Amino acid sequence: MVGRVARRGSSVVIESSVAVGMTRQLLGPLAVSKGPFAGMSPERVDPGRVEPLIRSIPKIVSGLDDIVPGSVTAISDIYSAIFDKVLAVSKPEVAEMMKLYENCQRMVCIAYANEMADACIPHSINPYEVCAAASTKPFGYTAYAPGVGVGGHCIPVNPFYLLSNSSFPLLEACSKLAGKPARVLVAGLGFKPGQSQVDNSPGVDLVRVLSVSQTVQVAWADALVKQEAMPQVRRLEDSEWPRECLMGFDVVVVAMKQEQMDFGLVDEVEVEGIRVERWCRW
Repeated sequence: MVGRVARRGSSVVIESSVAVGMTRQLLGPLAVSKGPFAGMSPERVDPGRVEPLIRSIPKIVSGLDDIVPGSVTAISDIYSAIFDKVLAVSKPEVAEMMKLYENCQRMVCIAYANEMADACIPHSINPYEVCAAASTKPFGYTAYAPGVGVGGHCIPVNPFYLLSNSSFPLLEACSKLAGKPARVLVAGLGFKPGQSQVDNSPGVDLVRVLSVSQTVQVAWADALVKQEAMPQVRRLEDSEWPRECLMGFDVVVVAMKQEQMDFGLVDEVEVEGIRVERWCRW
């Protein structure tokens, strides 16, 4: 499709996260045959975030100048009309690696926070208290809180662009309870707070695993996610969120907190003896 409209003087830019070398592999032949300026400028966006303004985020650009001279200049001119600061790097491979480095660093930090939380369990330590205390250090520390995992379009899959074989730990599912199947409610299926999208959502993965288990009966709740997102498992209607309904479950797993839901009720049912697993910032 791009090849049909690309021509000398036009610009073709890849913004998606791709493996190192993919820009050259995809756009190099096009640049040779049709002559457009070509390069890579990875997006830096965070769905749902309103600050900082997107124009204030430095924009990294690169070009295949060794194939079509002037590519990085042409691409810089385009983005300079939108962004306050445009920074050119030497070649697309640098931009590709930079994007993966940014995202994979975040994934490593999230995984480390989860491992820390696991290590807290045998010592009866609240991992969120640990995070809150550590966050008081004004230097040399970046705050990350444990949760059910990572979600979204980029962070869960970017490591596979760098490594042929890699995996990250899956959080342990609810313990088997003797007798009748445990009734488990997973709250929060959006891949991040304020989002109705469930792309690579850890909460969805957890519900999917539990739904095929012979030891639990699972339902889920999320004020922003509709039943169609996971039709095979019952979604609690918003009217079913009151305390008396939550008391009907043996375990409540909070995978992600939606602001539209009253999680004070979860604290209340925990006092009444319902097991609550908080796998997110509380």
